[in-house]
Amino acid sequence: MNNFRNKLIFAKQLIQLVLLAVVVINPELIAQNTNLYGYLKWFNHTNLNQPHFFDRLGTRLQLNFSGEMNNRLAMFAALDFNYEETEAEGNSTEPRSAGMDIYPVEMYLDFYSPHFDLRLGKQFIFWGQTDWINPTDNINPWDYKNISAEIEDYRIPVNALKANFYLGNWNLEAVGVFHFLPHKIPLSFPDSLGPFAARLQPARRPADKLANAELGFRLSSQIFQIDYSFSYFHGFDKSPSIMFQPVFNPFGAPQDMLITPEYKPYQVFGADFVTTRGQFALKGEGAYFRTEDTEGIKPFIENPHLKYVLGMDYYPRDDVHLNVQFVQKIRLKYDPNQEQRRLQELGVYNPRVADRREQSLSTMLKFEPLNFTSVQLIGVMNLKDRDFFLLPILNYQFADGLNIYGGATIFSGPEESPFGRSKPYSRAFVEVKYSFSR
Repeated sequence: MNNFRNKLIFAKQLIQLVLLAVVVINPELIAQNTNLYGYLKWFNHTNLNQPHFFDRLGTRLQLNFSGEMNNRLAMFAALDFNYEETEAEGNSTEPRSAGMDIYPVEMYLDFYSPHFDLRLGKQFIFWGQTDWINPTDNINPWDYKNISAEIEDYRIPVNALKANFYLGNWNLEAVGVFHFLPHKIPLSFPDSLGPFAARLQPARRPADKLANAELGFRLSSQIFQIDYSFSYFHGFDKSPSIMFQPVFNPFGAPQDMLITPEYKPYQVFGADFVTTRGQFALKGEGAYFRTEDTEGIKPFIENPHLKYVLGMDYYPRDDVHLNVQFVQKIRLKYDPNQEQRRLQELGVYNPRVADRREQSLSTMLKFEPLNFTSVQLIGVMNLKDRDFFLLPILNYQFADGLNIYGGATIFSGPEESPFGRSKPYSRAFVEVKYSFSR
């Protein structure tokens, strides 16, 4: 009960802080220009590998507050009250509040001027032009365990300062993120690695200090009906490097293998473009990732690499949208055979190393087969392992403001493939969502 009481106190303080900021900015803002809207949602996510096991089952209330003053200052806050039965113990000693979580989805202040805009607070910042796979989109982490119809479930907001500067035909976006957040991805290892017993250690994250702030800059413009941008990001890889360290007993015999996820710094130099020609849109996005392994001699750290996406959108009708993309990753200063030998010399048993080039295809189809009904299908397949991810979503608008969603997140492939490792997280979901506004 104390845990729930602390959450309520936190939520109350959060709302009070926002309202206090509003009152300081303009006392008349609350009465005149504040908007209140949100949604109430019931959700049920059932694991496809265990048909009677609920990954998630609960109800969410989201309240959104927004307001502005004289076209110069504005605020926005989205607060979730999320209750999940699957997080409650359900025994006689557990308080009834177990499974209740209260947290801000977004919460920021905006300042507008003729030459630049500022946004400060918890927010989503998306870069890139391609769909679903974006090499330049490295600011907001993903939650790969909770992919569903709601973007806030699988993208994680960050506390950041974002500034947009308007320089004639150019727009310069500058971003500073002051607290590192990683992807939420499944990590699993066998109980033993050859002669060693596997021991997973706590992840090593960047310390919370100003020197570890993540910085990004994006310069965008348009020419000949082509929207394009150049970007730079200096921060940390949100996927961990897996460090292995063998431990021997006093007699020199193999004993344990310490496995430590560690988040390493990198720099990302990127560019993207999109142009529309009739029913077609052509788009592309690519980036060079400069990692710590600049010479290609550190087997536990990702090599410098290029990653690019080339895609096409097709709009045959107003209610149909088809997207197809080709994705390639090229590791530089990389030899798989040498990588494998280095790992074996360091004591890693039967190491599995990546190829120098990796290719995949992605597709997205959206259409409206009936009135008040829409269907979306997203798919990604790695060409070598033939592992794939599918996200079908059916949306039916039952009444004004009332939507019913049904879908599934499906991972499949060989056990050691990227999507094959996530197969235990495949699930079907049903959500009923009522949106309201004042």
